Amino acid sequence: MVAPYMADEVRNTLVASAPESLVVVDHAAADGAARNFENVVTAPSSELSAELDASAEWLGVTVEEILLAALGRTFGRTRGDGAVVVDVAGGQPGVCRRVSLLCAAGAPMGPTEMLQGAHNSLTAASGHPDAHSEILLDVTGGSATGQSPRALELRVARMADGLHIQWCYDPGRLDRYSVEEMAEQFPLALIEITSDAAAPL
Repeated sequence: MVAPYMADEVRNTLVASAPESLVVVDHAAADGAARNFENVVTAPSSELSAELDASAEWLGVTVEEILLAALGRTFGRTRGDGAVVVDVAGGQPGVCRRVSLLCAAGAPMGPTEMLQGAHNSLTAASGHPDAHSEILLDVTGGSATGQSPRALELRVARMADGLHIQWCYDPGRLDRYSVEEMAEQFPLALIEITSDAAAPL
């Protein structure tokens, strides 16, 4: 039986931390300013839901890893290359895992490298019940409360009519057009990861 082919560049890839911190927000936080969130919502997609579930099973990874990789690609395309701290809520209720997310618009960080980076980050992360970085990826299916200490929350939920994607943001930190651009890029990044990435090593 012939072993499946795996390119050397994939086999030997070591995903390292990005050298520079990435600034995702448009504006610095104002002291004492109210943080009432606004929302940008993507239409439910049964196609994305099916892609996500099938890819997670085929690649042997968690849904959180795929979504995190897609978020890194989205930030790379909309904010630039670098690394950003993200809290990931999913799995254990009430606990966030804080990760350093690699963000890249393209080569040399292909879909496989993006997924490898997300996998490595989540595998190494420990849970923090009171983690509050500026960015949250929430896959628990919970809804935003309207107020939050964060600048941006990406909430992803699988429901009967498909994958629901909600971007909740502090308008004092992010301009609406910036979030709308992220919302446009995220489904494309998700399809790229689910279609073209190889399983993490």
